[in-house]
Amino acid sequence: MDDLARLEAQAEQYVSDGDTQAAVKCFFDLVERHARAKNFLQAEAMRERLLAVDDMALTEIIKSAEIIEAEKREAIDQDHLNVFKALFDTLTEEETNALYFAQQSLTLEAGDVLYRQGDINTRLYFIVGGQLKLYFSREGKDNLITILEPGGIAGQDSFFATTTCTTALAVQSRAELQVIERDHVAAWKESLPALEAKLKKFCHAQDVSSLVTTRGLERRMSRRIKVEGDVVAQVLDPSKHLLGKPFHGDMADISNTGLSFCIKATDKSARILLGRQLKVKSTLNVGGKKQNVERTGITVAVTPLFFGEFSLHIKFNQPLKSS
Repeated sequence: MDDLARLEAQAEQYVSDGDTQAAVKCFFDLVERHARAKNFLQAEAMRERLLAVDDMALTEIIKSAEIIEAEKREAIDQDHLNVFKALFDTLTEEETNALYFAQQSLTLEAGDVLYRQGDINTRLYFIVGGQLKLYFSREGKDNLITILEPGGIAGQDSFFATTTCTTALAVQSRAELQVIERDHVAAWKESLPALEAKLKKFCHAQDVSSLVTTRGLERRMSRRIKVEGDVVAQVLDPSKHLLGKPFHGDMADISNTGLSFCIKATDKSARILLGRQLKVKSTLNVGGKKQNVERTGITVAVTPLFFGEFSLHIKFNQPLKSS
């Protein structure tokens, strides 16, 4: 057992013995020693333990937070901050520390693919070095949207929204990246409520849909038509067998390659449909004539509306009409 493990065991023994003052001192020492060693996860854990033991030990609580922030400040690579200066200039010191230390380093070689069109992405990519190419596929052809360079961000269109990737991302030349997992954003909601909004604003300046519009590219293969009708949908397993009970919704629009419809559901129930295969059936009134539609497809987006309603966007496995 090393010195830190022995000190932590001693602190817990003080807690068991009811010696709160001694326990607080031990946990404070543990915070300081872990922070000096740049082991910030353990430092934060020991500070949480200190709070749990005595939430009125204000001197130790405040000072331990200051020690952690000071050590984080020393550990930050200023070159990294300079690459993303436009973002970090908008953040407080605490927000800067949280965002910086939530990132993980990733090195990739030319040709490596980070995500493909239709994938589910939970990462936001900060490009520190090298080049990435952002593109989309249509009719078997890859269409370049842009080349991303240091200071750029990728993955934001699917990172902040419950949607599958509408683009693909690959390495153009050996790349150094910093990566954030979506789970970190949820953890900031209470402690740093403004951080997500600031990050979104920065990402919006590099919005994928605006890049597509700027370059005159169009990712949709078919014109959408607004129609009304009842939709019956049922989840399929990987073997394309029906799962559970069918559920109903109201058609919003349809195209040759997909449709969208609205359902009433809980947030959890709706979002679990993202990326799942569905069988959908509907009878539409088109030009005064009844037309039956039955297709299987993948849920590529789940959009919250209001009062427990969600819009499901389905991409057909086979188009309604062959081109």
